[in-house]
Amino acid sequence: MSRYTYADFYVATNGNDSWSGKLAVPNEDLTDGPFLTLEKARRAVRIFKKGVYRDIYVLIRGGEYAINRTINFVPNDSHYPGFRIVYAAYQDETPIFSSDAKIEGWTLATDVAGLPEKAVGKVYEAAIPKMGKERFYCLFENGKMLTRARSRSYLPTVKVNCKDGWGNIHEVVEADRSTIHYAEGSIKNWDNLSDIELFIQPNVGFVTNYLSLESVDEANSIATTAIPATYGMGIVHKGAQTFDDGSYRVENCIEDLDAPGKWVINTNVKKVYYYPINEVPENVTYPSLTELVFVDGHELGGIVTGLVFEGITFTRGDRAVMLENDITLQHEWEFFNKSNALVRFRNTKECVVDGCRFCNTGSSAIRFDLYAQCNIVKNNLIDYVGGSGILFAGYGPGVKDVNRCNHIENNHIHHNGQSYYQAPAIMLWQSGDNFVKNNLMHHITYDAIVLSGVRPSFYHAKGFLREMTETIRVNEVVQDSLYAEARTPKEVGEYWGKTLGYAFTKNNIIEDNEMFLVMLKLFDGNAIYLSDVGRNNVINRNYIHHLNGVGMQQAIRTDAYVTDTPITNNIVYNCTGGGINTKHYNNHVINNIIADIRDIVYLNDAGKENRMFIGYISLWGIYETEAPPNVDVQIDHNIMYKTYAHNPFYRESKNNVTGMMEEVNVGEAVIDYNVYYDVEASDKGAAALEKYQNLGVDEHSIIADPKFRDIATGDFELCPDSPALKLGFKNIDMSVIGLTDEFSKKYDMLVREQLGNDYDDFGVLEKLCVDKNKKTVEQESDFNRVFGTDF
Repeated sequence: MSRYTYADFYVATNGNDSWSGKLAVPNEDLTDGPFLTLEKARRAVRIFKKGVYRDIYVLIRGGEYAINRTINFVPNDSHYPGFRIVYAAYQDETPIFSSDAKIEGWTLATDVAGLPEKAVGKVYEAAIPKMGKERFYCLFENGKMLTRARSRSYLPTVKVNCKDGWGNIHEVVEADRSTIHYAEGSIKNWDNLSDIELFIQPNVGFVTNYLSLESVDEANSIATTAIPATYGMGIVHKGAQTFDDGSYRVENCIEDLDAPGKWVINTNVKKVYYYPINEVPENVTYPSLTELVFVDGHELGGIVTGLVFEGITFTRGDRAVMLENDITLQHEWEFFNKSNALVRFRNTKECVVDGCRFCNTGSSAIRFDLYAQCNIVKNNLIDYVGGSGILFAGYGPGVKDVNRCNHIENNHIHHNGQSYYQAPAIMLWQSGDNFVKNNLMHHITYDAIVLSGVRPSFYHAKGFLREMTETIRVNEVVQDSLYAEARTPKEVGEYWGKTLGYAFTKNNIIEDNEMFLVMLKLFDGNAIYLSDVGRNNVINRNYIHHLNGVGMQQAIRTDAYVTDTPITNNIVYNCTGGGINTKHYNNHVINNIIADIRDIVYLNDAGKENRMFIGYISLWGIYETEAPPNVDVQIDHNIMYKTYAHNPFYRESKNNVTGMMEEVNVGEAVIDYNVYYDVEASDKGAAALEKYQNLGVDEHSIIADPKFRDIATGDFELCPDSPALKLGFKNIDMSVIGLTDEFSKKYDMLVREQLGNDYDDFGVLEKLCVDKNKKTVEQESDFNRVFGTDF
């Protein structure tokens, strides 16, 4: 938190922009004192800095600052090279920046067509305020975000083939992604149709879209959306559905305004309707902005350097809306170069965000776009935001490898992805040479950390496709990598070498981070995920535990087109689905602890319970296409501590000849010096090791209890007489993992007030993350508190 009391200028809620700004409080006769606005302080600094060869400080007194236009910083707001301009909270005070605008004139609504009977006589209405936009997508009462009216969930009635462009990108480009065959009666041709949005999973379990309706054919139960979905809007199989009974719901319809705390906006009649929590509306506000602060050198062709924001709270922005010409990143987990975060940096160097809080907003928290070098994001609390926590996104494939050498350290992120479920806590896209270190992430709807780039298949797309293709700088890449007719993963793989040099997400160090309760909403995700990246990303000494989400997940996954990524010294404990998944070449798994990996339990389309298991280590697709010379995958000096005898240590697949399940690719990797231990098996895993040795691997590996000091309390240090130590395993120092003492105690207390003092208690997490088939009645209430149907 901010530690300053003396400054060059001050800003305060009782200030005046006609004053000098040199005093921390107004003088007695109110003729001088602090500024009222940050913009005035910024203008004053521009003049003051000339000839001043030291850091300059602007201190902001506590209180709330409601702004109605984005505060912009440009290259002229930088200082001399080597010096900083610091905008910080006054010591022990909390300045809060929001875009709140109050809605006045509430009256009890009468004669509202379609209003549920239970809401009649209880709903209030007010005129939509005059503002610089037609509508808003979030609403707050007393600073708390309210729930927009929403229907129950439904399932489309038609299957479509358009999925995710893994191999056949042409199928995605050519597909009809704007039509949905909807469940009868779930969508109607409402008078204010353009106000109604679908919140939908488009054909897959790992992305959601908000889509406005354009037309409805009620006779045939067919609707079209104003812009296309990410993929086709067909039936999603039951195990991948994020809702209880379907893959879409309808939002902002008056027919669903059926409970206190819900609201609807109707731009046809220019009214907002609200079913108040406390009988009458109290201080109801809407967000006039999505982006509160924009630090931008791009528009003026320069770089902003040395700006520091410290100890400030940014809150209550609107949800960003997908527009027709928007460009998005992998699977539309985030936007490309878009104003959808509370604080945004573009073309910046050596800027710092330290000890700030980002909360209670419809979109993302912080993003650094295009050129971003040597910036630091540290010690921040990010909670209850609609999109990503922290995003660094560079240029698309080409020659501009300029988003690099940044530090994301010691941040606490929880409950992000509240609007867009697929939004990661931290994402690096086309960004390299960064440190992501000592961050704590939990209660995450999807992935915690994503490292991503552009999949080779997207180089082949002909025609406009919102997802990634428009980021490719076609005049700067090898021309024969473009527009190929590759339609299968194998064919795409042949082009990998031509595109690898443009994968700028490389040389990143992901280290000492802690993650738990990840993947609470979507299907097919991970705590740490890499896809379509460059070489030499390092995944080292992270602690991933109690990963017990609703669908297929793994702790660490190197997915499509990843090479030379060492996965070392990580602890993976009590996770459903899978431990570590390594694909393709030279992604070595060394000196990790993988313990208590269990089945995913879900219902299939017939309503029957299914179980899925992906292995303590998955070697799926490590040589998916013909391997180049001198490549391997090393699996050595790992501890695999198995608690369910029926599960294998490695991933299984069905042998097409025998029809039997077999652990795949074990004989193709370089596997040795591992410690296996099957707690429940009578032979403790000896038969499995014998099988591996017959395949030519694990010559020196052993079956033995690794002798953790106290696994029941989360202490994974090995006892001095551990056989794993004798085999060469190195103890993993857990004391350096997670948040450091530099993180604010005030923020820590705030989180404990939100979630309970024991939210991170190992014993409590153990009770929450029991096998879903084995939870007791007593555990049911706690289980639903975390894994409930909605946040």
